[in-house]
Amino acid sequence: MEFKYDAFICYRHCDLDKFVAENLHKILETYDLPKNVKEKLGITGKTIRRVFRDQDELPLSSNLEDPIIEALNNSKYLIVICSPRLKESLWCKKEIDTFKKIRGRKNIFCVLVEGEPKDSFPEEVLYDEEEKVLKNGKKKKEKILVEPLAADVRGETKKEVLKKLKEEKLRLIAPMYNLDYDDLKQRHKQR
Repeated sequence: MEFKYDAFICYRHCDLDKFVAENLHKILETYDLPKNVKEKLGITGKTIRRVFRDQDELPLSSNLEDPIIEALNNSKYLIVICSPRLKESLWCKKEIDTFKKIRGRKNIFCVLVEGEPKDSFPEEVLYDEEEKVLKNGKKKKEKILVEPLAADVRGETKKEVLKKLKEEKLRLIAPMYNLDYDDLKQRHKQR
């Protein structure tokens, strides 16, 4: 299936969160896999073609929900910028829930920008629902704690955060191409 967007960046419109979202957007859209990896995967041209971030992609409209849902439907991956502020955003929670229904949890990656994981990762990325069959034959949905795939870019200054973001980008890119992170990191160093 062809997607309009390789990834959709979900974030809170606060200073640090927005800074990370903007820089991650640029980093992803300018990244190119090493030549030998592209040949192995049969990729020609640019690796990551397009990333959705609402500041750059939304049309001027009074109804923002429809374009957001359309973008989520047309995105292969969801990247959630996680900070303690994210949990306060009903809109971000809705984006995550909508994406989980469309693509499932395995296509969601997190970027920890501030705080501890327990304070910054929203419930929507920490839990999955599993249906259990009870002894009486009835079905019950149960929440299961899962560990999200995450890049940790926390730092004291924006400069440190940006440096870590550049270092951690492969942690997000590797699973997009079903590659092993350590293998891609080694190939990247060789290049």
